[in-house]
Amino acid sequence: MGATGSGGQIFVCVSNLALAPWKGFVYWEWFMNDELPKPTKPSLLRRPLEQRLAHRPDVLARLHQLADTLDQSVGDDCTADQAEERVSEQVRRLAQELLAQWANEANAHTQAQVPTRHPSAIRHGKKKD
Repeated sequence: MGATGSGGQIFVCVSNLALAPWKGFVYWEWFMNDELPKPTKPSLLRRPLEQRLAHRPDVLARLHQLADTLDQSVGDDCTADQAEERVSEQVRRLAQELLAQWANEANAHTQAQVPTRHPSAIRHGKKKD
């Protein structure tokens, strides 16, 4: 009635209509891995967040503002819905700023690569008709 696959998977094919609404119904069940997760060592090469955001002061300021919003929500005895609304708005603003920065940096990176990838490209010039 069943077979064990790799990785703790159990495949069960039910052909008895009393056991399943459809003949030949296949049911997959994944069992939890009972191994403890291996502790991961923080990368020695990873810089602290403050250092990584040193050249992005507006993002760092937005993260501090998000933490302030959380602290203020606890102090104001907000409901969960009110706290969620406050934090969601801050996260939305953070995401917009991060994506705008990414777009600017990606554009600058692409612009810098054009002369090396396409040396015959004309940077500024009039289009020929």
